[in-house]
Amino acid sequence: MSALEYLDLVMRFAAASQAMLLLVYVGVSNNPSRVKIVSVMFLLGCISYLLLPTIEDHQPLFYESLHFLWIFANIVPSMLLLLVWFIFEEECKCPIWLLALVAVSICSSLYYQFIGIGLPISPIWLQALKVVIVLIALFIVWYGRDNDLVEMRSKIRLLIVLLISLETLVIVIYESVWHSNPPFLIDTVVLLIVLVCLFSMSFFMLRLNPEGLFMRIESPITHDTEDPLLMDLVERMKGERLYADHDLRVGSLASMLNVPEYKLRQKINQELGYRNFNQFVNRYRIEEAGAKLRKEARTPVLSIALDVGFRSISSFNSAFQEHFGVSPTKYRSESLTES
Repeated sequence: MSALEYLDLVMRFAAASQAMLLLVYVGVSNNPSRVKIVSVMFLLGCISYLLLPTIEDHQPLFYESLHFLWIFANIVPSMLLLLVWFIFEEECKCPIWLLALVAVSICSSLYYQFIGIGLPISPIWLQALKVVIVLIALFIVWYGRDNDLVEMRSKIRLLIVLLISLETLVIVIYESVWHSNPPFLIDTVVLLIVLVCLFSMSFFMLRLNPEGLFMRIESPITHDTEDPLLMDLVERMKGERLYADHDLRVGSLASMLNVPEYKLRQKINQELGYRNFNQFVNRYRIEEAGAKLRKEARTPVLSIALDVGFRSISSFNSAFQEHFGVSPTKYRSESLTES
């Protein structure tokens, strides 16, 4: 074995060991099962991608029995997207379009892995689909950063998930351009990026979140507090109807209360139990909307939704359904019947 081949082997096993450490770290955590399953599949895909080429070169007979593991390597972008959604959009159900995108990507990968086996390269459209999926995951991470009230999750949002996304995106581009016989320099650079990303993830995960807990299965929420800052917050939210402002943000609210933004985030999360700022604000909006629906029988539902601070009827319906368990229209009709 030449020195260059030995370097390649060492880098692959070093990166795979970091992925295995993360797999165990998440697998034994107290996260919801959906987070653990998707995380394990994502990391198993990383391990498969790193080790299968080496096994194929040095143990071809053993490789035949492990060839099916390429399935996990091919669905890494899809698992990344699901993982990002489960962790950072924990209060929202997966939309149909997202599930359909993941299903198309996985089914296409399976088709070309088994039925289309022997093709020199994967279709360009399939690689393009994977790039789109990774970019969507990046957008979800970036778009929701301002509303996140969980301090640990805010810290790892850009640091860890962007590393995962960078690793996945580099691999997808690498596969698209140099799928067959890549230059050794390019192969080495890609391996080095993967190794650095996985090592960084292991280091910062264990340092920032030693329990490996990304989600809390139950999130107790209360408006009761004896903290002077939060008492002032609750009083102004109700008295001045601050929640009716469509553009209300944590930063602007902190400025009104004359406190640092990070401190207000901590208070709302740790003492009131909210993990997302929209969740906190929507609680006030929904409570007022419910009262209006009971009292104002002739006011259109859309008018009520806009008046209490929602931007659209769809977001209002979703939040109302989650809080009361029924649609606004049904809630109003039942209230009128009772009265």
